[in-house]
Amino acid sequence: MREYLRRLIFYRELLYNLTLKEVKVKYKNSFIGFLWSMVNPVMMLAVYYVAFGIIFKLRALGMTRYEFYLLSGILPWNFFSLSLLQSVSAVVNNADLVKKVYFPREVLPLSYLGAAAFHFLLQEMVLVVFLLVFRVTLSPWILALPLLLLLQLVFTAGLSFYLSALNVFFRDIQHFTEIALLAWFWLTPVIYPISFIWDNFPAWATGIFMLNPMAHLMLLWQRITYNSPVNGPQAAYFSVEGFAYVIAFSVLLLVTGYYLFCRLEGRFAEFI
Repeated sequence: MREYLRRLIFYRELLYNLTLKEVKVKYKNSFIGFLWSMVNPVMMLAVYYVAFGIIFKLRALGMTRYEFYLLSGILPWNFFSLSLLQSVSAVVNNADLVKKVYFPREVLPLSYLGAAAFHFLLQEMVLVVFLLVFRVTLSPWILALPLLLLLQLVFTAGLSFYLSALNVFFRDIQHFTEIALLAWFWLTPVIYPISFIWDNFPAWATGIFMLNPMAHLMLLWQRITYNSPVNGPQAAYFSVEGFAYVIAFSVLLLVTGYYLFCRLEGRFAEFI
């Protein structure tokens, strides 16, 4: 494992250049370029404000400004799903490069992850600005945003290593990922509060539900953005145990996923 890490560090400039390429390619020949990453959350906020704030007058479980609650979960979820959808085919889509040039293959899924993280940071900055403009109370927990992003990066990278490696040998993985993400979205408290699960299902069912690491990550995102106040409606469902669980699970996923990827990469060229 140490040898794999030393090799990755040695090729860090390649990882940086591939990530930069993915960032530039997304908005190539676009008039406003990177600004689209910032326009996207603005348009989403406008749609949610009209739909939930004006038309439906929705105030789910006492939550005011429901549109901000949605954005606080949807932005990190979109970052997660986009990273997986792109990285699962990272090796296959770069078959010519893999066959002709030697380099650590793990930089391929990591470059997609890095590009997605860049665009997500821009969007999250826009969300924080709008929270301030609309006078949504923030707390010092908002400063933990970079640490939470790092935690989600660890979790997503580990899963990306698994999926991108296995997809080389079983191409059904990329199609399965699309379906799995759709189901995963509805099994994660992104558009509905976690209290809906706790109030309507028995304890054993909620216990299974909370095994979902993304449920804990969404709670954390909502906790430090929309729901910063300690006495907010989501605060009762945040626990140190859940936070520790997602950290341990993410680190384990990253270590095992990276090890599997590195062990299989020697066979990539003959299968693609």
